[in-house]
Amino acid sequence: MRTPLQIFPASLALGLMLFRGKKRTGVPVATAVSITGIGVGVATLMSVLAVTAGFEHVLRDKILGVYPHLLLLDRGDVFHDYEEVAQAIRALPEVKGASPSTYDEMMITSDEGSQGVAVKGVDIVHNDEVSNIGSLTAQGSLKTIEYREGEEMGVILGCKLLSKLKAKVGDTVTLTNPIRTIEGTSPGPLGMAPVEGRFRVKDCFNSGYYEYDTRLVIMDLRTAQKFLGRTPAVRWIEVKLQDLFATDKVRKQLLSALEPFTTIDLLQAISRLGKGMERLQARKNALNETKKALVDLVLEVSSVKDALMFSDLGDTPSSRFRIIDWKRMNKNLFSALATQKVVLALFFLIIVLVAALNIVTTQLVVARERLKEISTLVALGSSRAFLYRVFVTHGVVLGVSGVTFGILLGLGVVEVIKSISYPLDPSIYYISSLPAHVTVLDVSVIALLSILVVFLSCLVSSARALRFNPLDGLRKIA
Repeated sequence: MRTPLQIFPASLALGLMLFRGKKRTGVPVATAVSITGIGVGVATLMSVLAVTAGFEHVLRDKILGVYPHLLLLDRGDVFHDYEEVAQAIRALPEVKGASPSTYDEMMITSDEGSQGVAVKGVDIVHNDEVSNIGSLTAQGSLKTIEYREGEEMGVILGCKLLSKLKAKVGDTVTLTNPIRTIEGTSPGPLGMAPVEGRFRVKDCFNSGYYEYDTRLVIMDLRTAQKFLGRTPAVRWIEVKLQDLFATDKVRKQLLSALEPFTTIDLLQAISRLGKGMERLQARKNALNETKKALVDLVLEVSSVKDALMFSDLGDTPSSRFRIIDWKRMNKNLFSALATQKVVLALFFLIIVLVAALNIVTTQLVVARERLKEISTLVALGSSRAFLYRVFVTHGVVLGVSGVTFGILLGLGVVEVIKSISYPLDPSIYYISSLPAHVTVLDVSVIALLSILVVFLSCLVSSARALRFNPLDGLRKIA
C-alpha cells in the first residue's frame, strides 16, 4: 500500500500525517474538537442565512404572484390609449404579459364592520398574464366578477378581510371612495364629492401574504370605471417579464418601443379636437348624446395637452411614460431584508472565527506531541519554512474538513426547519410559517468566507506552533 509520502509532496504528505494520533489509532481528540467547532459555527451561519433568504424568497414570490414586475404610467393626467400601448408592450419578446388596471384607496363597509382597503380594477381577459390572483380564489377564476351591463356588480375580497368584516361570500358590501374627480379628469369643487356603491361578494382569495389578504379588493376594470364615473381610462399598465431580474434592460426597450409624441401626433390630436367640437354642436339638443360628446371632448383636450407637453417641439421629457419596477415598489422591504442578511452574516461569522482559533490550540498540542519527530526533521536539515508549510497544510485541511462538515450539518438543519413549519404571526411577519431557503450561491459564499477565516487562523497558529527548541526534542530521543 502506497504511503502519503509516495503520492504527495513532502510538506503536504507530512501535514496529512499529523491528523493521525501519536499511536496511529484514529484522529486525536483536539483535532476532532476543532473540526466539530468549525462545523457547528458554519452550520449556524448557514441556518441563519437560510431563514433570512427564505423570508426574502417567500415574500418576493407572494408579492409578485399578485402584483407585476413593472408598472407603466402615463405622465399625463389620463391614460386613455392604454389598449394600444398594452398591445405594443406584448409584442416585445422579453415581456410575458401586459394588463391595464386601476388602483384606489377606499373604505369598505359590511353589516358588521368597516376597514380601509385598496381596490384594484383588473382586465379579466389579460390579468392572468401578469398575476395569479385568479388561481388563488376559491373558484379558481375571476370570471365571477366579470362586468355585465344591467347586472349586479361583484367583487372578490381577501379571505382574511372577509373574516374581519364578519361577512361571507354572497353578502353585500359598500365601497366608498372619499374623493374623486369628474370623469376622472380635472379636479374641482364638484369633483370632490365622494362616490359610494354596493357590491355582491362573489368569491375570496388567499395569497398567503397578510397585507393582500386583509386589504385587497378585486373588481372588473369596467366595473371600476363605471363605479368611479371615469372615462375609459386606467391608472397604469401592469407588465410581467420572462425574467424578473431583467427590469433595467426591459425598461430601456419599453421606452424606445413606445415612441414619444411628435409634431404629427400634435396635429392629429388638434384635428380630433375640432371634430369633437363639431359633434358637440350637432348634438346639442339631445341630452345623452351631448353628455357623451362632452366626455369625448374632454379626452381630446387632454390628448392635445399631452401632445404639446411631450411632443418634439422643445425641451420636454423624452417619453410620456414612466416605469416603476418591483424593486422600487418594495424598496423598503427588500432593502431591510438585504441589510439584515449582511449584518447577521457578519455577526455569525464571528462564531466561525472563534471556532477557527481552536486551530491554534490544536496545533500547539500536535507540535508538543510530535516534538521528537519535528526535532529529528530539523536535525536532518529541514528548514523552518518547510515545517511552516507542513503546519499550514495541517491547519488548512483541518479547517476545510470542519467547513465541509458544517455545510452538511447546515443543510440538515435547513431541512429540519422546512419540515417543522414553525408558526409565525402573519400580522407581524406577513407570512404564517418560518421559511428556509438555501441557494448554491449562499453555500459558496459561506464556504469561501469560512475557509478564508480558517486560512488566516492557520497562518497565525502555524507560526505559533514552531516556537520550540529542537534541542528539547533531541534530548527526549537520547
